Amino acid sequence: MKPRLQGIIVFRRVIMLALLAVASAAAADLPIRPLTVCEITADLAAHEGKDVAVLGRYSFRRDGRWIGEEACEPAAKTPPSLWLSEDSTTAPKPPGEFELDVPSLNRKFADLLHRTSLAKFRFGNPEYDRWAVIYGRVVPRKADAAHKASADLLFRGNGVVIFLTTEQ
Repeated sequence: MKPRLQGIIVFRRVIMLALLAVASAAAADLPIRPLTVCEITADLAAHEGKDVAVLGRYSFRRDGRWIGEEACEPAAKTPPSLWLSEDSTTAPKPPGEFELDVPSLNRKFADLLHRTSLAKFRFGNPEYDRWAVIYGRVVPRKADAAHKASADLLFRGNGVVIFLTTEQ
């Protein structure tokens, strides 16, 4: 092969690698658009195995934890809830630059407040129900387990749970 032709091929490869690096760096900087529980349960197959930031009502009870909503529009065929499954080894790590798409979060949070409320407890801790965004992986449930929640949200622990407030 002629030296000039080799130089052109090497130059093209360097340019392609540089463009690929710039494209991947630009994609990594995009804020994460949170999805509501209703958005996930409406098309569970499309979200299966995907790493997502989920917005909803975080509920903590004696029998477990989940993130959910009271109702979806249009009405969901399955319960609008994702059972929380904590696993510090196999659950997804959040991106290094973990940033949420704030305009999208604010809009979806305002909509969520219209169709879901926090439970009022006569006794116990008012933190049994809180607003949250949780980063994790959607894992559909099978058989009888799907009656309680449509899917599990596999997450790394409290480090990927962001609690929200309605106070300004």
